[in-house]
Amino acid sequence: MGQKHQTRWLAIIAVIIAFNVALSYVVKIPVPATNGFVNLVEAGIFVAAMLGGAKSGMIVGGLSGLLLDLFAGYPQWMFFSLIIHGLEGLVVGYFGFQKQLLSQVVGLVVGSNIMVIGYMLAGTLLYNWTAGVASIIGNVAQAVMGLIVALILMPIFKRLPQINLK
Repeated sequence: MGQKHQTRWLAIIAVIIAFNVALSYVVKIPVPATNGFVNLVEAGIFVAAMLGGAKSGMIVGGLSGLLLDLFAGYPQWMFFSLIIHGLEGLVVGYFGFQKQLLSQVVGLVVGSNIMVIGYMLAGTLLYNWTAGVASIIGNVAQAVMGLIVALILMPIFKRLPQINLK
């Protein structure tokens, strides 16, 4: 990858991360049982992964999750978010980038399950198993909301030549 292309890719990734953190910070629903919140971070992760592949999804996922938790006042979650959302983006990008619809659906479902199970385990480690289990419904809702927003945004971003992550 040439220096010019790599710089362009990095700039686009940085803008997606910034937009994703801002969108997720504005639209957040607190979940008292887990001292966390439901947001739209999945939307940006899914878009970056589907448009740019596993590497883009992993970077956007990990950094968006980490920064969002840090800025929103939930630092106890930020390293969990780095790993969980990073893996989610990696899987969605691996299965979904320039692939058939069935492969994209598999990637989105598996990635979403990684997020839901990851946060259930993280909630259990940070608090207790009740908090971990209590997080499941909110995280499923978060994945579904992110999927809906991503499906709305994908056709728009695909038409923009400036948003070419490959």
